[in-house]
Amino acid sequence: MMYGSYQERQQDLRKEPKTDFLATVYSVASDGIRLKFDGETEARQKKYKFNKSASFSPGQRVKVAKVGGAYIVEYPIGG
Repeated sequence: MMYGSYQERQQDLRKEPKTDFLATVYSVASDGIRLKFDGETEARQKKYKFNKSASFSPGQRVKVAKVGGAYIVEYPIGG
């Protein structure tokens, strides 16, 4: 698609569904991870599935992907 301006392209991008998110780990359990997504003030009650080959701990920043209708905690960000 051709765009007449940068602003038109940005408006179109905002319409696309977001599939990648950043969050902070609130708590970790064997059945899932509770998260506080960027831009939110409180952690969610829901526990999210996670990559079991990675190590997660409370306070850690993580990348979360939306796959189909589910959110998956993929990996920690930074060191």
